[in-house]
Order: sequence, then structure tokens, then C-alpha cells
Amino acid sequence: MQKRDSGLSMAVGFVMVLLVIAMIIGMWAVVGVPEQIRDAEDYHAIEVTNSFLDYKIAVDNLNQSGNTWVGVSVSMLIPAASAYADGALFMEEGVGTLSVDVDDTPYSTTEISRLYATFGTTNTRIGYGAGGVYRKDYGSAVWVTPPSLTIENSDPVVYVNMVIPKMQGSFAVGSSEGIPVDTLLVNPSSPSSGSEYHMITITYEAYDRWDALLWSAFFNETEIKYRNIVEDITVELTDNTTSMKITPLSSESLHLTMTTPEYRVDVRGV
Repeated sequence: MQKRDSGLSMAVGFVMVLLVIAMIIGMWAVVGVPEQIRDAEDYHAIEVTNSFLDYKIAVDNLNQSGNTWVGVSVSMLIPAASAYADGALFMEEGVGTLSVDVDDTPYSTTEISRLYATFGTTNTRIGYGAGGVYRKDYGSAVWVTPPSLTIENSDPVVYVNMVIPKMQGSFAVGSSEGIPVDTLLVNPSSPSSGSEYHMITITYEAYDRWDALLWSAFFNETEIKYRNIVEDITVELTDNTTSMKITPLSSESLHLTMTTPEYRVDVRGV
């Protein structure tokens, strides 16, 4: 009888050990695996961001000052897919309109396009637009590196320099691997400038609210950076439209320089 009780106790103990092991495995599956996925996708987001930064540098280098290299192109691999899920690469035209007015007179209007990647189980989007690289997570976005806009004071003239690339192309491609992107320079651009002005207003009208907020943040950062160079920089945000008005000191004038190269973007071999 004692032997039978001893054997039963051992069997019950063995079952309890198995239950504990099963609970540990179950908790790891619930907590540990999702955490591993998040860590992997966070790392992948950094990898994609670096790829877009490399893409920006390569595209900028296509349009060297004064070149006439019509037809020169660059090919880069964007690692859209993560280790746990497929990714997708999108090219969208007409996501916003960038307008520049001088002394309340229209000077230029540029349709903004956007190249971006999404991946994994998150709502992360990383992309390139208007010469800048941004990251968007769960509805809000930040610039990794903003569009090119500098203000230089060379008394009595303040120089406002802008580089706004025009991107052509439209596609949506999914892949379990990297996606090759070809970018062709179809119209190189040298810096062009006009007369001297007393006010420059840069306005961005976005299709999406988060994009307007992103540009408003860029304008506010510009105001903070250059507030000691000019008399006044005023930033306004209304609905999906944001603007920045630059006014020099009364003894100075503004000189606007714009560079607007045009590119065609497409995917290859997907």
C-alpha cells in the first residue's frame, strides 16, 4: 500500500512539474515572443531609417551645383521587410503643395511627393519627401533630417536658400525582402534667385493633418534656429495648412535662392 501511495505521489509530482513547465512556456509565448518581435522591429526601423538617409545623400549628389547630367541615376535597396513580416514601399504624388510668396506676390509652387516604407506589425512609416527624411509612429511624425532651408546674414542682405526636389512616380510594392529603387535625374537645377525682397512667406498645404503638423514643427525649429538673424519669423498653423513668414530688419533686405531638381522614381525587378 505504501509503495502504491509512493508511486502515485511521484506521478502527481511529475504532472505538476510538467504543468509548471507548460505555464512558463505559455508565459514566455505571451510576453517574451511579442517583446522579441518589438525589439527586432525597432532594430529594423533603425536599419530602414539609415537606408533612407543614404538615399537622401545619393539623390542630393545627383544634382551637383551647375551640372547638366540629364539621365544620371542611382539605385538603392530599401530593406522594407522585417524579420517577422513582409514590408511594402510606396511612392505617392501630390501629398502636399509648397508655395513661396515674395512681398505678397506668388513666386513658386511645388507639388510634393513622398517615398516611404511600412513594415511588420507596427504602424511605423519611414520615408523621404521634399528633401527630408521622416519617421511616423501611431499618427505622429518627426523629422530625422528636415528639408533643406538655410538663412544666412550678410549685412545688409539676408540670404534664404531652399532646395526642393520634385519627385515623379507612383507605385505600391510589397516584398518579403529588400526593394530596389531607381531614381533618375530628369531635370537638373542650379540655384536660381530673384530680386531683393522685404518679406518671404513659405506655405505648406498638406493632404493629411499629421503632415501639416510635421511641417509646422519644421517651421518652428527654423524660427528658433534663425531668430537672431532676422527681425521676425512668424509661424502659423490652420487645419492642414502651415506657413512661415520671414521679415528682415528695416535696414536689410531678403534674397531668395531656390534649387528645384526633378527626379523620376521607380522600382526595379520586383
